[in-house]
Amino acid sequence: MSLLKIVFLWVLSAMIAQAGRLEAQMPVPALPQTYIDTTYNTPVGGKTWHPHSSADLKSALTSANPADVIVLDAKTTYEGNFVLPVKENPDHKWIYLISSNLASLPAPGTRVSPDTDSANMPKIVTGTVSPAIRIPPGGSYYRLAGLELTSSSNAGCRPDQVPRINCWSYQLIYAEGLPGKPLPDSITIDRCYVHGSPTQDVRQGILANGSNIAVIDSYFSDIHQNVFDSQAILAYNSPGPLKIVNNFLSATSEDVMFGGAGGKNNQWIPSDIEVRNNHFFKPLEWAQAGITLSAKKQWVVKNHLEFKSGRRALVDGNLMENNWASGQTGASIVLTVRTTQSGDIAVVDDISITNNVLKNTPAGFSTLSRDYACGTPSFAQCSNPGEAKRIKIYNNLILFRDPKLTGGARNIGIQMALGMTDLVFQHNTTVTAPGTSCWNSIFFNGQPGVKPPWQSTTTNVWILDNILCRPPSGDGGRPLAEYMGNHPPLDSRFRGNVMFLPGDAKEGSYPRTNVVSKTPIKYTDSTDGKFALTAPVETKTTDGKPPGVDLAALNSALSARAQNQPAGHEEKPQGDVLGPKR
Repeated sequence: MSLLKIVFLWVLSAMIAQAGRLEAQMPVPALPQTYIDTTYNTPVGGKTWHPHSSADLKSALTSANPADVIVLDAKTTYEGNFVLPVKENPDHKWIYLISSNLASLPAPGTRVSPDTDSANMPKIVTGTVSPAIRIPPGGSYYRLAGLELTSSSNAGCRPDQVPRINCWSYQLIYAEGLPGKPLPDSITIDRCYVHGSPTQDVRQGILANGSNIAVIDSYFSDIHQNVFDSQAILAYNSPGPLKIVNNFLSATSEDVMFGGAGGKNNQWIPSDIEVRNNHFFKPLEWAQAGITLSAKKQWVVKNHLEFKSGRRALVDGNLMENNWASGQTGASIVLTVRTTQSGDIAVVDDISITNNVLKNTPAGFSTLSRDYACGTPSFAQCSNPGEAKRIKIYNNLILFRDPKLTGGARNIGIQMALGMTDLVFQHNTTVTAPGTSCWNSIFFNGQPGVKPPWQSTTTNVWILDNILCRPPSGDGGRPLAEYMGNHPPLDSRFRGNVMFLPGDAKEGSYPRTNVVSKTPIKYTDSTDGKFALTAPVETKTTDGKPPGVDLAALNSALSARAQNQPAGHEEKPQGDVLGPKR
């Protein structure tokens, strides 16, 4: 063999080895590149306006200049559709719209409660389908603090119908990001109460189509509309950054959604997203026939948080409470790229979901690696199915809903889509409701109609150090290696897990670095949310920590949540906020 050939083979083998080492690396999602600063700084050097009527408020909005403050009278109703105009603002100064009783409201960083705080708020009410507040293209540097926004619209209502059809409005706050026009920019919603009512429909609390939009310390409730999906917060014509921190968020379909609209030529992917310390909540009284369940349901429940397009998002320290099967199968968090809705450039990439409690939900996570509807006869105009990559699901506690309850469905920790790539599922704990067992902790979608030899259905998926209510399974009941592949080696990517094997489950073959227990998993005190593993004990995790959630880290992330919660919605960083109470 010639020296040249020997050198060539050596270089080739080195390249293959290096490629193998690179491929074996655990994926690390990029975090947001920008975080919005929402420090409350009262403008100085401007004029203070005191509008006492709707006409006064419209006049003040027209006349105010950057650095001005508009003080609305607490307990006063301002009815109409108000526009925050575009202002010449080379120095990027803010205009604040605030309550006259702002000093009597919780301090910045503490969430408002309608029970105790609405009396100190002025009320802005739309009497039509149009928004109470609209920020037109190019409108910028406005902060709304301590305001109540709602609707008294009489459009389209038929309360005599079955199901009932309420009067409705589109949005209460509308940041009007439109293609080819300057985006609304630097808008902060601070300590506001934004709501419909059981008899008044609102499609979105805020349509956040702009850049540098923040929603903080606020309370959104009764966001719903017959037939249509509804969201407390929705953003699709937005490049970001977006900040959603320390809010109560309650809507029927998705409490918060990114993407899902904008059409084929949508030029934006919502990016650099911070979702922290919120309470996502669906009232259990909605889980009834004629409301969100058949027959003749009035509204549709889907999930707490959905990404149909988004990248570089941090979802941390949230409580997501109450979900059930209605319009979907009941997953709390849905990661489903939809280029058919969100535009050809849509992706769901670089998503970090850490330190959250998913409570009383049929399923934890649902995924989609590409939009399989793209290019079909119904969506022939779609030319790119998109992707979902570099997703980290770490240190989350999933407390399943009893599948026998109304709206119950089969419990799944995570549904792993066919083609899923570069995903880490680590240090999560799945807990069944008392007296029940889960259908699957991890379920892999298979390849319909494909015959052996099989190809792995996922690429570079890592499942590490979890407490699982049942060993993983999938379509076709194949061995784990046929779902996860062996390159890089399966025992490097599936290890450190503790899995309960109920009597109705098949005992499969798993790397020896995992524990399969035929006796139920035991915790120190599950009634008080202290899900520290006590049995089985023979576990070796990849990082030396106990398997499942790190309770100290979880409680630390949750403890940043605000106090001063309304009756029935109290939250605690420890104790029953983590408990299995239903």
